Amino acid sequence: MKKKYIFLGILAIVCVGAYYLTPSLETIVKQVVHKYGSQITGTEVNLQGFNLSLTNGEGSIKGLTVANPTNYKSPNLLDLGGVSVKVDLKSLASDTIVINEIKVDKPVLTYEMLSLTQNNIKQLQDNIAKNTASAEKTEAQDAAQPSAGEDKDAKAEKKAAGKKVVIKLVTINEGELKAITSVAGQNNNVSVKLPAIKLTGIGEAKNGESIAASISKILSKILSTASQTVVNSQFGDLKGLAQENLDNVVSGVKDRIKEIGIFGK
Repeated sequence: MKKKYIFLGILAIVCVGAYYLTPSLETIVKQVVHKYGSQITGTEVNLQGFNLSLTNGEGSIKGLTVANPTNYKSPNLLDLGGVSVKVDLKSLASDTIVINEIKVDKPVLTYEMLSLTQNNIKQLQDNIAKNTASAEKTEAQDAAQPSAGEDKDAKAEKKAAGKKVVIKLVTINEGELKAITSVAGQNNNVSVKLPAIKLTGIGEAKNGESIAASISKILSKILSTASQTVVNSQFGDLKGLAQENLDNVVSGVKDRIKEIGIFGK
């Protein structure tokens, strides 16, 4: 009898997983990440691929990127590189999906100064602080909307929006932070290693976070670490270099004006 219940339990997990892990799962995950990630950041958030094994709950995410805000030269501010996940398969049948671990290897962040007072990391941080609440509201509205007459992907996307998430551990290792400044026509590029990042217990205190809030917390931690790295590293010299470039241009303009003045006499 005990073996029978064990078998039925396994069968239930497989059936629930099969419902979510259809051939269209990749499309659903892409849509959810793109929709709420893009709303939170105010830029384009995309991923190229996602897969999850029903036998051990291990999966991978490929090509997850966060685009730069408008007016910056680099296409992406963040490329998350290789991402692996471990999901508690039993939780797929509940209202709260438990992710035991998210592991990010070799992400690349690009720090870019638009001017002496503007940079892309600060702008994205401001966007996230401003937009997270509205993204959570959108997620709740999506989950509450009736799905009659919609195709299977649309119904599954709304079902995903209605779920909460617990993420027990997030680790980010071997990251690279590149810096690009372009002020007054002068370019300066440097690169440093990003410190290891660790987050624990996302959503555990209140039996799950929304998808939007979870994305916000992870991105905020990455960006705050990058911002502090800028302060602590030689990136602090970039503003000085940019100011020096600007001063040189201004000095050249002044000299040119003097020359014109001389020849105009």
